[in-house]
Amino acid sequence: MAKPQLYGVGIFVPVSNLRRSAAWYAQMLGLEIIHRDEPEAIVMRMNDEKVSFCLVRSDEIKQPVFPKNNYGVGQYFNIHAKDVEGMHRQLKAKGADVGDIEDFEGFKGFSLTDPDGNRYGVTA
Repeated sequence: MAKPQLYGVGIFVPVSNLRRSAAWYAQMLGLEIIHRDEPEAIVMRMNDEKVSFCLVRSDEIKQPVFPKNNYGVGQYFNIHAKDVEGMHRQLKAKGADVGDIEDFEGFKGFSLTDPDGNRYGVTA
């Protein structure tokens, strides 16, 4: 069977201030800007070139609440790291809003929240 032609994921992220958010995503996650459509959007890419974040200037940001579940999931997206403890220390030293590291029976992770309240899990 032939492989599907799909190769990556684009995530749209509502932000209140494009420049501040682009700087945050660059500093905290190492994303690089690949396209500017200011003042409405900036597209950034992860180093694997398969995941992009499109920061979209939004006037009224309302964070979605992940539905109640018995699996311990509280956010819509996880970002994978090779070294969770090291990434946690690095982000905390930079002043990021990070949760405590939790052990999920075989892998570890923590929450990361951007300046507009967009929440991610960081896991390994």
